[in-house]
Amino acid sequence: MDRWTICNKTADFESIKSEFGVSDIMARLLVNRGLTDHETIRTFISPSKEDLHSPHLLMNMDGAAELLLQKIEEGRRIRVVGDYDVDGIMATYILNDALNLSGADADWYIPHRIRDGYGLNEEIIRKAAEDGVDTVVTCDNGIAAVAASLEAERLGLTLIVTDHHEIPGVLPHAAFIVDPKQEEDTYPCPEICGAVVAAKLAQVLFEKKGIDADIMRYIEFMAMATICDVVPLYGENRVIAKIGTEALKTTSNPGLSALLDETAIDRDTLGEYHIGFILGPCFNATGRIDDAGLAFSLLSAKSAEEAAAIAHECRELNDERKIMTLEQENVAVELLGPAGDIKDKVIVLELPDCHESILGIIAVRIKERYNRPAIIVTASGEAYKGSARSIPAYNMFEELTKCQRYLVRFGGHPMAAGLTLEKDKLEEFRQALNEACTLTEADMCRKILIDMEVSFNLFTEDVVNEIEGLAPFGAGNASPLFAERGLKCRSIKYIGKENNFLRFRLINSFGHEFTATCFSDAGSIISQLTDKYGKEEIDRALTGGTNHISLTVAYVPKINVYRDTRDIQMNIKNIKL
Repeated sequence: MDRWTICNKTADFESIKSEFGVSDIMARLLVNRGLTDHETIRTFISPSKEDLHSPHLLMNMDGAAELLLQKIEEGRRIRVVGDYDVDGIMATYILNDALNLSGADADWYIPHRIRDGYGLNEEIIRKAAEDGVDTVVTCDNGIAAVAASLEAERLGLTLIVTDHHEIPGVLPHAAFIVDPKQEEDTYPCPEICGAVVAAKLAQVLFEKKGIDADIMRYIEFMAMATICDVVPLYGENRVIAKIGTEALKTTSNPGLSALLDETAIDRDTLGEYHIGFILGPCFNATGRIDDAGLAFSLLSAKSAEEAAAIAHECRELNDERKIMTLEQENVAVELLGPAGDIKDKVIVLELPDCHESILGIIAVRIKERYNRPAIIVTASGEAYKGSARSIPAYNMFEELTKCQRYLVRFGGHPMAAGLTLEKDKLEEFRQALNEACTLTEADMCRKILIDMEVSFNLFTEDVVNEIEGLAPFGAGNASPLFAERGLKCRSIKYIGKENNFLRFRLINSFGHEFTATCFSDAGSIISQLTDKYGKEEIDRALTGGTNHISLTVAYVPKINVYRDTRDIQMNIKNIKL
């Protein structure tokens, strides 16, 4: 069951319409996103490089940069240690490139997901010492690396931490820590990702070194990391995502350009979907089932030929990852059965043959399918490795803390976590989590936030283009969603290669007839309609006959171009009967 909420915030719409020359619908969408101050609206609609905050506002930034420049002048060897996801890969590339441009003897290391685990550890520090490294700089990790920092201290290595994750109870021993989440830090946008922190450090290095380069050198890399790391897309993050997405369309980086070609993305229409669901997964796949160093090599490729070969390998790894994911998702769904048969409010499921690198993806899929917290585990040596994903009403980190007696280790935040537990504790752990769970049926209903009720016939191409100007969409800036009631169904047609989607012809209360597509599971929707109206009514609709089906839909308007014809179609996101 889904619960719809209409937003409809109020403000001085006329003032916004007059000041910015926007439609009534656009003015209301801006207000629904909390944008009422005219300067904030200006930055949101037309962000520019000047809207980026000074890197010097980050606590310890100048000290970290000055120490690095001292190490460069002394000829000390510097190693950048990153992470194996998109944000970590981009951060590693940015910082390594900036150090080399600044004349450093610098190299990099991205931990292997299986061999090393996440982030900086003692073994990585010991290897750095063996290699003659003087200074280790982390990016997108390190804020929780207390043990590794003590090892660095013991071996006489200098440690500088740059990160963006939440601050733990105990900080690592480091010469400088640059993390906007520190309590004393007053940086205006503390939600920036690791790659942006790295780029800010690069900017200060360039300034202090007198190098003719600035942060815009890295804007498309920052945008990819910002979108793929699912940080809130408002404030400075929106500026980065908006400008960087445009820059990516004409990127001069051979690796990014080759990956755009390899994935057949139309540069003119490139947006947050392509970054988050096509390009990003190709980078992530290297760290999931191979080595993220491959993705770094893609970004560092010097020729189009070299880049094309690596891009092809990255895309093939992602195809392999997709097959693995689909197979294991199907196994999970088969084991769990229909949503109505699940008694546990918190799903804890073992997938014996699942590669541990895709546990998180499976947990996301199961959480979304059943709309309840999901923890997926698989055997790893003498223990289980697990990945957890949650819903807004359930703080996963707090609930795992209550049951930590069953866990070897765990870490995370309210919406996601990783964990390790002994094999003989799985059932006890599942029972304990569910006995402590206070989720209600209402908590486990999917929340659908509607911006406003709008008759579909009010949308023109100009208004739809206005709405597209709010992109990139994502966390903190959801794609606008509209609703219309009492739509009569003229016909229903199966579409898609496997007839897994639906196309409707609908008529609204103003007599306006239009096409609507729905890319949700066709079988599930037809089943719901059949339960409500009966098989005969559905059969009539499927054959274009007169029927009595009436729908209320949540939708997004889209401009559809077919041959030489342009029209506005309704993209249905949710249906109420």
